[in-house]
Parts: sequence; C-alpha cells; structure tokens
Amino acid sequence: MKLIKFALAACLVAGSAQAQRLSEVLTTIEANNTSLAALRGENVASVAQMASETSIVGPTSVEYSPFFGNGAKGIASSELIVAQEFEFPSLGGMRNASVQAQERVLDQQYRAARRDILVEAKKLCYDLSHAVQTRNLLLQRERTTDSLLMTYEKSVQLGRATVIDVNRIKMDRMAVHTQLVQAQGDIATITGQLESLNGGQKLNGVDNLVLEMEPMGDPQAMSAEENIAQAQLDAAQHDIKLAKNGWLPSLKVGYRRNTELNEAVNGFVVGVALPIFGNGKKVKAAQARRNAAQAQIDNARAEAQSRISALRTEATTLRATIDSYDLALMRNTLALINKAIGQGALTVSEYYAQTDRIYDALAARLDLENRYNKVVTDLNRENL
Repeated sequence: MKLIKFALAACLVAGSAQAQRLSEVLTTIEANNTSLAALRGENVASVAQMASETSIVGPTSVEYSPFFGNGAKGIASSELIVAQEFEFPSLGGMRNASVQAQERVLDQQYRAARRDILVEAKKLCYDLSHAVQTRNLLLQRERTTDSLLMTYEKSVQLGRATVIDVNRIKMDRMAVHTQLVQAQGDIATITGQLESLNGGQKLNGVDNLVLEMEPMGDPQAMSAEENIAQAQLDAAQHDIKLAKNGWLPSLKVGYRRNTELNEAVNGFVVGVALPIFGNGKKVKAAQARRNAAQAQIDNARAEAQSRISALRTEATTLRATIDSYDLALMRNTLALINKAIGQGALTVSEYYAQTDRIYDALAARLDLENRYNKVVTDLNRENL
C-alpha cells in the first residue's frame, strides 16, 4: 500500500512539474515574442494619442488686425484679440468614457493576438513532445536491435544461426536508424520554430520536453472574438452618446485691446460656438458601428458554440481510442518476446512479425496522443 501511495505521489509531482515547465515556456514566449511586443507598443501609443485628445481645453487663438486710413501716417488703429476656447464641461466626461471604451477594445484585441500566439506555441510544444517520445521509442528499439545483432553474430560463428538472420537484423537496424535521424531532425526543426516565436532567443531544456495528455477541462464560454465585439459595442454606445450631445456649445474667453492713434481701450471677449451642422451624420455613423458590433457578437457566439461542440466530440473520440491501447500489455509482451528469442524459442522472422506490430501500435498511440492534445488546446484556447 505504501508503494502504491508513493507511486501515485510521484506521478502527481511529475505531472505538476510538466505543467509548470510548459507554463514557463509559454510565459517566456509571451514576454519575448516580437509580434506581441510590437502590438503592446502600438497600443501604448494609441492610448497616449487618445488621451491627448480628451482635454476640454481647446486651441488658443491670437489675432492682430492693423487698420489704415486716409490722412493717417502708418497704422491708424489696431485690434488684438487673445482668446482661449473651452469644450462644454459635460462633453469632457463623455469623451473620457469613450476613450476608456476604446482602450478596452485595444486590450481585447491584444488578448486575442496573445491567445493565438500561445496556442501556436503550445501546439508546437506537443509536437516537440511527440518527436521526443518517438525518438526515445526508436532509441529503445535500436538498443534492443543492437543487442540482438551481437547475439546472432556470435550464433553464426557457432553455427546456430544463419547469415540471413543477421542480415535481417541489420536491415531492421538500418531502418530504425533512418527513422531516428528523422526524429532528431523533427526535434531540431520544432525547437527552431519555438525559438522563432520566442523572438529568436534560445529556449533551454525544451529539446527533451515530454508532456502527458491534457485534461479536457471546462472551455471558457466567451471567445476572444466575442469579447472584442462586446468591447466595440460598448465603445459604439459611448460614441452615440457623445455624438448626440455634440450640439453643446464650446465657450470662448479672452482679452481684447483696441488702439486708435494714441488712445487704447482694453476689454474681454466672451462667446459661444454652436455646432449646428454635421451632428446628425455623426450619430448615424455611431449607430451603424453599434449595429455592426452587435451582429459580430451574435456571429462570434454562434461560431464559438459550434467550434466547442465539434472539438469536444473529436477529443472524446480520440480519448476513447487512446484508452483502448493497453500500454502495460504491449510493454510486457515486448519483454516476453525479447526473452523468448534470447532463449531460441522464436525465429528472427517470428520475432519481427510480432514486435513490428507492437512498435507500430506504440507509435500510433503517440500520434493519437499528439492529435488529442492539440485538439484539447484548441478547445481550451480561451483559458490561456
């Protein structure tokens, strides 16, 4: 019983370490990915630009008008006006709310881009794990073949085996070595793709990454596309409110000085500007954006539900197929076959007829696991 508890604890620790390792890889890629870094910079610039446009203080104007008259030498009189324009105070609050809504749109768009990058990276991690496990299986097969070859070369010298048997083993070793080289190439290629996502920086330790199957979990209900559309809808609602209040006047306050010959008078300038024209078109444009955002929400929700349903079905089918493989039985059978041929109870042909089927089944299970993990990654992509 203690041994069983120890084994279970070891499995839990290993699974936790693998999940942490994968999480660390994804965190590193998020920090170093050049596309995400560029998008973060663009968003900071956009927010700063929008913030600069929310001030209720309008432009300062300076006007100077000299006048000339008959009989007067030089300037007969002049007028100087220095005025400051102010937006109606309540419009400032509405504009700030609109800018904050636009910031939320940018944030949701960044989240969608981040999700897509991390989904790609996570799938590559599973591809890498698949390649590593395939390499490990081939290394195991190569070691067994080498041991078998040594035994049969000695048996040929003792007259208990034929050269045909030895050649059959050598051909199998050649085929296994070819597959092993391909697996090593796959590991290098996938590692390069991950490092490309990592901004070209090296990822230490991923060349031996081995991951277990991921649980299906509970997919997040709202997709990033739906969140973007919802944020755009909120922004459009603020734009409508701002456009409808666009008739509010702007205020102008300033200083005025008039001179005529040697006399000068000083005073104040107070005025309002009424935006009578063009407000209706702004309202219609904002309403059109709101309607488009609502349609995008409905479309994104329908697509997400359909996608989740299809992926869940596929993942369930793959998991059932994977569970039908009895790993313990296959490994135990391999051990028994290796023992039998070592004792001369099997011929080389009989040995390969049985082991080839088992190794093919083990490779097929690895393929199914990889497919399953990538389907579940797509299923849970909004949880990244």
